[in-house]
Amino acid sequence: MAANSLSNLAFLSFYSASLLLLLLPFQPFAASRGPFLPKYDADNATLPLTGICSAAVTINGYKCQEFDVTTDDGYILGVLRIPEGRAGGGGANRPPVLLQHGLLVDGISWLMNPPEESLPLILADNGFDVWISNLRGTQFSRRHLTIDPTNSEFWNWTWDELVIHDLQSVINFVFNQTGQKTHYVGHSMGTLIAMISLSEGIFDKVKSAALLCPIAYISHITSPLALVAARAFLGELAETFGPAEFNPRGEAAATFLEYVCAYPGVNCYNFLPAFTGNNCCLNASTSEAWVQNAPQATSTKNLVHFSQAVRSGVVSKYNYGSADANMKHYGVTSPPVQDLSKIPHDFPLFLGYGGQDALSDVEDVRILLDVLKSHDQDKIKVQYVEQYGHVDFIMGVDAKDLVYATLSREALAAKHAVGGSQGWDESVDFDSWASAQTFKVGDELEFKYTAGLHSVVELAGESAYKSCDIGSALDSLNGGSNTVKLSKPGTRYFACGTPGHCEQGMKVKITTAAADGSSSTTTPPSSKGAAPSTSAASAHLQSLGFFALVASLLVSLALFF
Repeated sequence: MAANSLSNLAFLSFYSASLLLLLLPFQPFAASRGPFLPKYDADNATLPLTGICSAAVTINGYKCQEFDVTTDDGYILGVLRIPEGRAGGGGANRPPVLLQHGLLVDGISWLMNPPEESLPLILADNGFDVWISNLRGTQFSRRHLTIDPTNSEFWNWTWDELVIHDLQSVINFVFNQTGQKTHYVGHSMGTLIAMISLSEGIFDKVKSAALLCPIAYISHITSPLALVAARAFLGELAETFGPAEFNPRGEAAATFLEYVCAYPGVNCYNFLPAFTGNNCCLNASTSEAWVQNAPQATSTKNLVHFSQAVRSGVVSKYNYGSADANMKHYGVTSPPVQDLSKIPHDFPLFLGYGGQDALSDVEDVRILLDVLKSHDQDKIKVQYVEQYGHVDFIMGVDAKDLVYATLSREALAAKHAVGGSQGWDESVDFDSWASAQTFKVGDELEFKYTAGLHSVVELAGESAYKSCDIGSALDSLNGGSNTVKLSKPGTRYFACGTPGHCEQGMKVKITTAAADGSSSTTTPPSSKGAAPSTSAASAHLQSLGFFALVASLLVSLALFF
């Protein structure tokens, strides 16, 4: 097949373009205040001189660090860290959180909006030590210890390798730098590799996972042309190109535009809702940021793997196309299926999905939730936002209020051991301990002490705290181990109820910060309702005209998985 006539190659180009259609949604247009990166030369694998830190973080007044993380199979990944908020206040006790992007984008996809609307900067301002990873093949992770990106072997991987190598290497690095387990937030493909890692028991250095637009079972995508591409037989594509780079700005993208715009029933002026679903809340002021940042490369093999998942309806390892080839790689004739029901039932999960998402479809998320039905109910939180599409969850102008406040409260809550390693004891300087912590709505206080020697009482207010008025206590706890939920903003006062201990300094004042915004969670309907009207970003697309649209599409093909 690889050596056939030009007509066969044209046939393959059509299906590779169709695969691009399946796997690439259309990015929103970022605000003019968004970050700009110099273009990188994919053919020559040269890196831009400007990193994400200077382009999108320090320019907004935040500290930022960049690291190289080498995977155990030799890829060198760019990882950045935002250690504190704009007002400062960094410290060793800030809980780390790792943000993982999806397919054909990199870490800057989290930072396209202004600071007050960008999840990483919101988290940094709310007491987190924020880390952002760039997966192999993207512009800051196009390096290897021994293999050049121009070598096809550099691209011999799928999400299987991202699970085993990239994700584990970054998580281990964060753990070694901070000495703490990390929270995890993934979008789209970033959710898939997290769930597989959890099911395989290799997520031990992570304390919770927030999964935005979860991608696992993907047989119910609702874009008609995406379904056409998914059902096409793509074995020829893998056989022809082998392990090669898929560059969204190359010939395949041009072929994509040519064929798709000529396809019966296709409206080239309304692409965004046609393929990602109706994104309600995107900033449509300019496309300049995406022109500068361009979609990132991935491997052809990775795209074929996604197509296999759409057509099979299951999550499995890569299918090498024959019983013999699978036997060689796996010791069995069929690729092993990933059993997501093996995700530990007591692991804290947060899932957020939208009613207008044509990619992480409501029906597919229901299948996932059914697989997770044995999960401990107090360890899984689900947020459904009827009006949201696929891109709204990370770039919606109101995501701060609708999603991020809920995510922070439900998924990123911290448990504070009062007094640290010494516990609830007279020897601790509780003022110093409390000043080093950041308390948020949803966090918990954990009091550990010797039963019979100490107890915990909650005092009525500042006056009772200063005077150690134990008699006016609002509540009294004992038994040696108590947990107190910080359910609302404000200041609470605690002391030891043993006579004389409060006067000796065994008391602590806890000030809980207000959550940013409020959540809007609704129950998913039994069936999808009518789609909302075209978003502002989509209307902006229509106003660009055809040729401007083509230029925009060439640099906005991203964020499906």
